[in-house]
Amino acid sequence: MGNSELTGRVIKLMPYGAFVKLDEGRVGLIHVSQFNVPELSENKSPVKEGDKVVVSIIGKEKGGKLNFSFIKKIKSDPDPRTPEFSKGGFEQKMKRFLRESQDTQTDQKKRMQRHRGLAA
Repeated sequence: MGNSELTGRVIKLMPYGAFVKLDEGRVGLIHVSQFNVPELSENKSPVKEGDKVVVSIIGKEKGGKLNFSFIKKIKSDPDPRTPEFSKGGFEQKMKRFLRESQDTQTDQKKRMQRHRGLAA
């Protein structure tokens, strides 16, 4: 197999390694012995499900299953589903919500008064 670097995403973690689906669609396994992390324990994996990784193909089994060697984890942009308040913007978001809520209530009150004929 070649030494080319391929990118993929971790789709499943197991006690014996991590399954990775390459961007091209093929799936293979990074065995725990291929993580190149000296103090790797069963509970500590250098990757988690959903992580984007760079791997190298080190072998192919008879059934067509691929064996990968872990090269590195790719740092990704923050998850767009992450709430803004986890980034420290919670207070700002709350202040904006309260201000908009008060404005909405004031507008609603004025509309009700106009509807009842109480406003000039």
